[in-house]
Amino acid sequence: MSDPVVSTPFRGVSFPVHARRWAIALGFAACFVAGFASAQPASRDLRPTGPATGLADSAALRATVFGTPPQEMAEQPERVPLVEMDVTMPWTMPVPDVFWFNRKLRVWFSAQPKPAPLAIIVSGTGSDGNTTNIGLLRGALYGAGYHVLTMPSPTFPGFIVSTSRTGVAGDLRQDGRDLYDAMQIVVSRLPGKVAIEHVDVIGYSLGGANAAMVKALDAQDRKLNVRRAIMINPPVSLFASIGRLDRLFAQSIGSADTGLERLYQRLYAELANLYRASDEIQIDENFLLGAAATVLRTDEEFSAAIALNFRLALANMFFAGDLYAKTGAVIDPANPPRKGDPLDGISATLRGKPFAAYFDQVFAPYYLRARPGATRESLIEDNRLAIIGDTLRNDPDYFVQTNRDDLILDAAELAWLETTFGTRIAIYDHGGHLGTIGERRQIADMLDMLAGRWTGGAR
Repeated sequence: MSDPVVSTPFRGVSFPVHARRWAIALGFAACFVAGFASAQPASRDLRPTGPATGLADSAALRATVFGTPPQEMAEQPERVPLVEMDVTMPWTMPVPDVFWFNRKLRVWFSAQPKPAPLAIIVSGTGSDGNTTNIGLLRGALYGAGYHVLTMPSPTFPGFIVSTSRTGVAGDLRQDGRDLYDAMQIVVSRLPGKVAIEHVDVIGYSLGGANAAMVKALDAQDRKLNVRRAIMINPPVSLFASIGRLDRLFAQSIGSADTGLERLYQRLYAELANLYRASDEIQIDENFLLGAAATVLRTDEEFSAAIALNFRLALANMFFAGDLYAKTGAVIDPANPPRKGDPLDGISATLRGKPFAAYFDQVFAPYYLRARPGATRESLIEDNRLAIIGDTLRNDPDYFVQTNRDDLILDAAELAWLETTFGTRIAIYDHGGHLGTIGERRQIADMLDMLAGRWTGGAR
């Protein structure tokens, strides 16, 4: 474990950016910067024709990019103690040579000086356990008296390499099992003087669905005795939500390489400056969006930045899945890349591949082999929250926070959440996807839910 560092309000926790090693080794997590070395100055005749329609309105796009305004943020403690823990999982698979630097699961822990409940936070799609959004949630929970343990998404490359039993991320049940078992190992290795009163789980975006699966598994296994689960902006169907983001990508960027290159050129200066500015920047879900907020102006441009942000997370997942499953989609199974090999060509190929390609070329071939009797249709249905629908409906200790204009949900899915959770859902009128994290009401409602004080509202 490392020495403690401190958090600062509204910026999460400043920590040496281990994610940079992913950027250097894979060229995906920060592929903007890697791809900008030969970029030309921004073209002055780039004039977007308008917003990507039918998926998100202008307010939702801006809320997703800008997040909560500083004046509306919940109060954060001045200091939050933080240690990094690097933990080896006993079931770790052989690590491919290209992933030499991530053999252990990296998590972060903030301990109270006295007995307290433990809040475990699960990050969103493709993100590690120390993002800006996690920093906001960590500060609020620590300030409310919780020990806080933060963990990466099961779709984050570091988790896939160190903790996944398959290497093929994106399956709710399998990812939930890997995450739940990892939590047990990590909790068992917390400092001995840490006294835990009970455990709650919180997750945002895909991490919300993962948190729900963890609590459902714990109801059977009783290894952590999870009390409550909070799902912040969860998808109802993983594949449907990412399909919408693929459509957003196609509408705002297009399928041709020229669309990607134009966006690179628009964002080059700001992203390169952010990347070079400090060894403590965070390459997370807000890295690209933070640059977009200073450079881009139109709905179409914001749509493009949001869509490409998710596409980069998918590229990492696609690369790891293809490598482990040996499906040959972009990597020759007989000649996989090794430490130090150039990956620019693979990176460029993956940036152009939608989630449908990951499903068709990696996910489905792997799980159809691994699960006798499975079909493509059953794989899709198994990745909906409905697989634990009765539990979500009947267990009073599951809660949801979402936004009416969340661009990863459609009207039917939002209605399903309302029907399933009843008075245990907070629906905010505005916020896009994750745009209310850290806002005073969101934090107050989350703490009320965890404490059993929630009586409904926020509709």
